Amino acid sequence: MHPVPTDGPLTLTPRWYRFGRANPLENSLDFETIRYTVDDGLANITLARPDKRNAVTQAMFAELGDAAEEAAADQAVRVVLVTGEGPSFCAGIDLGLLSELGPLAAQASDDQDTFGSFIRRAQRPFRALARMPKPSLAAVQGHALGAGLQLALACDLRVASTDAKLGMLEPRYGLIPDLGGLHRLTRLVGPARAKDLVWATRMVEADEARRIGLVDRIAQPDDLLAEALALARQVVQHSPTTVALIKDLVERAFETPLHDEFELEVQGQTRAVQALRSTD
Repeated sequence: MHPVPTDGPLTLTPRWYRFGRANPLENSLDFETIRYTVDDGLANITLARPDKRNAVTQAMFAELGDAAEEAAADQAVRVVLVTGEGPSFCAGIDLGLLSELGPLAAQASDDQDTFGSFIRRAQRPFRALARMPKPSLAAVQGHALGAGLQLALACDLRVASTDAKLGMLEPRYGLIPDLGGLHRLTRLVGPARAKDLVWATRMVEADEARRIGLVDRIAQPDDLLAEALALARQVVQHSPTTVALIKDLVERAFETPLHDEFELEVQGQTRAVQALRSTD
């Protein structure tokens, strides 16, 4: 896990609303399938294949991993927002890549090009988003299917537009969700509902998604970014140390006995108070 960001005030100005426009603070990383910008403490990772409904290719998996790891390591970043350009957040794996999975599996061996290695490389951005101590949000419009839904689930919070449709369709192709999505989905909606959604490959619309806990807020399509940014502002108004400690405690809660949780809270509160004193 990367070190907790340095405490300090974060001023959220109207510059946060520059999505889709040139950014004078744009990160120098050169990407082809995504855009990565940092402005005023916000790292924005935008999937940028709108003509393909932001379907994920091997290149996009790699670039998403690079961007997520960059955001995690950058001390200037206080919050990460994942968005998709165009009418859909992400329609899942690109059909061209899907057709390559069989040959990749058939060629599996002990070298770095094994099928297992391919999956682990694809998992890299999902691991980075889940493990970073900073909060991450996904703003979801249109379709969030398969890998797209799993990317949204890798984030801490999700804001969906009223036109959003979310689903894990992997079983239709004889596959399983392999990007951490089943783990997150089960925690959010419970084991039985998770099985229902994935086995039935059923797409969930925004209202139902909020009702079952799959998304946290919904907004009209034109208000989606503003709603996501408002939520980001609420999160980062607190000490980065406090936010990171709370994220860690919540993530551990399902596996941690209560008596152990009490001790972790003692240790966490000590760190939180020490961080406050260091800013005096």
